[in-house]
Amino acid sequence: MPTRHFMQAQAQGYQTALSQHMNQTFSYMAAGVGLSGVVAYITMSNPALLNIAIKGGFVWMIVLLGAAFFLHKLVFSLQPAQGLGVFAAYSAFMGFAFAPLVALYTGASVAGTFAVAALMFAGVAAFGYFSKKSLSGWGTFLVMGVWGLLGAVVVSLVMSLLGMNVGFMQTAINLIAVPLFAALTAYEVNSMKETFAAYGQDELMRSRLSILQATGLYVNFINMFISLLQLLGEKR
Repeated sequence: MPTRHFMQAQAQGYQTALSQHMNQTFSYMAAGVGLSGVVAYITMSNPALLNIAIKGGFVWMIVLLGAAFFLHKLVFSLQPAQGLGVFAAYSAFMGFAFAPLVALYTGASVAGTFAVAALMFAGVAAFGYFSKKSLSGWGTFLVMGVWGLLGAVVVSLVMSLLGMNVGFMQTAINLIAVPLFAALTAYEVNSMKETFAAYGQDELMRSRLSILQATGLYVNFINMFISLLQLLGEKR
């Protein structure tokens, strides 16, 4: 029968492994955000690149929406190094596609909004991690919310292409997106503990999960930041 000392050592080893997994996941996510920022800055600093980003705006949004349906499955099906490459490419493209939007706002406004988004993200992530209660019950409602939001975004894009004023609808979408992706972040961080408990002993699975989960957290943060920027940002 295991002794108390053995059980404590086993529990401590598990917590150490979980912490390492979480640190790796958040490091990947932060690297993705940083890469997006660098690409956005390069695009805004290059008139030719910015012009391409502006002209293809609607196309890029459709591509990003389409990629959202396949990115998670693709990243998880590949070897870790390849999955990281796909994640990096997606992060770079995201920075390029959203550069025209970010360029509309003052530098101070972008920096301030980024800080607000980072603090909000850290707060909800901490809630998800330290919560003693499983948040698995949130899953169905959050998925329904994301699908509803995607539907609203598609309708907004179509209306905009038809020359209709979508200002009010865009504001409503942003007001819904911020709490929705904040809740999704808490849910996903909370579920990371459960998936690690189930698959953490498999090194390959653990590596794939780390990239997959980083991708989800990255998407949540970018959506929170863009929505907050459109709600709080000061235009040039």
